[in-house]
Amino acid sequence: MFSACISSARADEEMQALSHNDEVNMESLLTENEVSACLKVSLACLRRWRLVGDGPQYIKVNNLVRYRQADIKTWVEQLPTAGNGRRLGPRSVARTKLAATA
Repeated sequence: MFSACISSARADEEMQALSHNDEVNMESLLTENEVSACLKVSLACLRRWRLVGDGPQYIKVNNLVRYRQADIKTWVEQLPTAGNGRRLGPRSVARTKLAATA
C-alpha cells in the first residue's frame, strides 16, 4: 500500500539504511503530507490523531514531525476491521455523548 505512495528507489534506500545501521536517515522518513496522502486523510485529521494519541507513531526532530514507513504499516495492520465485535471504550463513548449534546 505504502510502496505505491513512495518511489521504489526511496523504499530501497530506506530498507538499506535500516538494515545496515540503527540510525534513521532524515531522507528515509515520511513527512506529514506524505503520510496524509498515503492514508487518504486530511493533514488536520493526522495532526488531531497525533494530539490525542490515536495515530501512528511519529518522530519529532526539533519542530519537524516525521514518520517511519514501518510504523505506518504496523499501525494500519493493527486497526480493527469491520464486524469484529470490538466494544467502544469509555473514551469513545464520552466523545459520542459530547458530540450529541453539542
